[in-house]
Amino acid sequence: MAASFFEGSAFTQSLFFPRPDRSPCPEGASDVHLPVAPGAKVHVRVHGANDGHCTVLLFHGNGEVVADYDGVAQRFRQAGATLAVADFRGYGESTGSPTLEAVVADARVIAGAVCHAARRPVIVMGRSLGGIAAHELYANPIDGIGGVILESAMFDLAGLVRRRGLEAPAQFSAADRERFDPAAKLPRGRTPLLLLHGEQDTLISAREAHAALDVAGSASKRLVLIPQRGHNDVSHSDVYWNAVTDFLADLRG
Repeated sequence: MAASFFEGSAFTQSLFFPRPDRSPCPEGASDVHLPVAPGAKVHVRVHGANDGHCTVLLFHGNGEVVADYDGVAQRFRQAGATLAVADFRGYGESTGSPTLEAVVADARVIAGAVCHAARRPVIVMGRSLGGIAAHELYANPIDGIGGVILESAMFDLAGLVRRRGLEAPAQFSAADRERFDPAAKLPRGRTPLLLLHGEQDTLISAREAHAALDVAGSASKRLVLIPQRGHNDVSHSDVYWNAVTDFLADLRG
């Protein structure tokens, strides 16, 4: 079997920007270091485990760490959710080395642990690179997942490669498309889906969010474009938080 393009060192080294971090756990939160593979544990921070009618499990963007979300936990609480944030391997306090395959595989382990501990609906949220994890859990959900939010997430797999300064293969293997391509995964999803994207995103165009919406298999799906926002500042808008609050309220029924 041919090796995956996404297992190559050139792609992996160009994609990931791990950042170590030892920020203290804030009051009211708890840290878990979850084994995901031999020699690898991922750091998950849960804010206020007894708050909210659901838990939002957030897979963050590239170069970020769980502590970057300490300041917005209160906003999720106001929206009715406990916030749990997961690092990738090699990021923050997590051990191991990040790969795209690890992002996908670890997403299932992390979500399984969070769903078991939460004992309430879990809403998976993937921001930017974290969208890769959310795509997997949307296409192949586990018990306890009640919805998915994609924020500033990519859709075009070849575009992901080109943004790393690499040349995409003329055709990805069937195995790579099955494992990593949102165009192949999103049609399989059935859980409610919210897409959030900055209208002025110059890194991942809003056209990719429209394409994702078009193919997603959910009967309940919505795209909210955040005006005057780019790739990294969508959460600075009230439009963003109103959309998240409404989505979570609709899921509660």
